[in-house]
Amino acid sequence: MSLSKKQIAFLKDHIQAERERLLNSFQVDEEKFQLASEDRMDDVDQASAEYERSQMLRFRNRDMFYAKKLLHALEKIENGEYGECEECGEDIRFERLKARPTAELCIACKDEAEREESSNFQAKQSKSLGKQVNIARDLNA
Repeated sequence: MSLSKKQIAFLKDHIQAERERLLNSFQVDEEKFQLASEDRMDDVDQASAEYERSQMLRFRNRDMFYAKKLLHALEKIENGEYGECEECGEDIRFERLKARPTAELCIACKDEAEREESSNFQAKQSKSLGKQVNIARDLNA
């Protein structure tokens, strides 16, 4: 069962609204990422301000990654490829796409990928990030 035009329109609107929300949140004053002179008064205040800044940057980077995934989903909609599992080619259910509009795997393939990832400690393959993570190498580095 493939997605209906109404379902695709709903998902497209949802993805565009979410991407718009993220892009608007990036309109942050650069001052928020710089330490004010009063934040440098003592080591504790400076450390606290640096920690807050690093957290803000971390969240912003995560949101930028998600915005790219949303753009990729919109491109797939335009190409007529949206809603198709990249692993097995089966349709991804509307309910799953509604909950996670950037889903690229059906539930069965995602479950299998997570089982493989959790069972292989030496070299985990993250299907979500599309890159291999070598934990043994990273721990020894």
